[in-house]
Amino acid sequence: MTNIGPQPLFDHLDDVAPLVAGPRFGLVLDYDGTLSDFVSASDEAVLHPAAAEALPSLVRQLSLVAVVSGRGGRNVAKRMNIDGIIYVGNHGAEYISDGEYRVVDGAGEARDRIDAVLKHVIPVAEDEGLFWEDKGFSVTIHTRKARDLEKAERRLESALETAPEVNALDVFWGNLVLEIRGRTGLHKGHAVRALARDHSLESLIFIGDDTTDIDGMRVVRDIQNDGSLEAIGIVVNHDGTPQGLMDLADYSVSSVSEVGKFLLWLDESASQRR
Repeated sequence: MTNIGPQPLFDHLDDVAPLVAGPRFGLVLDYDGTLSDFVSASDEAVLHPAAAEALPSLVRQLSLVAVVSGRGGRNVAKRMNIDGIIYVGNHGAEYISDGEYRVVDGAGEARDRIDAVLKHVIPVAEDEGLFWEDKGFSVTIHTRKARDLEKAERRLESALETAPEVNALDVFWGNLVLEIRGRTGLHKGHAVRALARDHSLESLIFIGDDTTDIDGMRVVRDIQNDGSLEAIGIVVNHDGTPQGLMDLADYSVSSVSEVGKFLLWLDESASQRR
């Protein structure tokens, strides 16, 4: 598929429908900003009602429904609480399938380096009144509640410049978050490819909205180019969505609500075609 920028999804549902009709179709989604609206405190994020309605039925009809999140796997699984979904946490470091939890080999190799960096950045986060999540394999510092956002980000950047081991880690900004994780090769793109392989998919749709979803969207593009299966990438285009993700996506929706609307359409379409 030649990309000329993401086209409005609801103007092109006829292009999406053939994938749904295929015998081995899978759906892979991000959580925050895709299935759940952004909120001031990450522990208050809830699954959008339309998604909550559609996903249990989609699990029964599709070859795969997976949620790949930067959250810990158990966190997102508990938050969604829908049987049959494969929950992939920490950007691909951990998997929960049918209640069984596993960690990908090598996921924890960078923990000592992460701890060394945290000694430099956590005092700044505390001083600026920021909230952070230590997820074992990665750490997320949330700046949404910063008293002075520009000052907080500037101080965090300064702390990172002097932190030991920082150049051996993946450290990047998302939508009002700073992500710190091991450079293990585990990311959402790795997860998308592994899910497609392990479930023998013939087609898939990936939906995301933020910086960490770029890896997943890039794999969708690679899959399209090598012809290994049919794939479509959908971006949730809202405030803070990175241009790099927009450049890779095939179609766009404008909100989490529109993701829910699409999932309801997908459920109805799958019901009619199967």
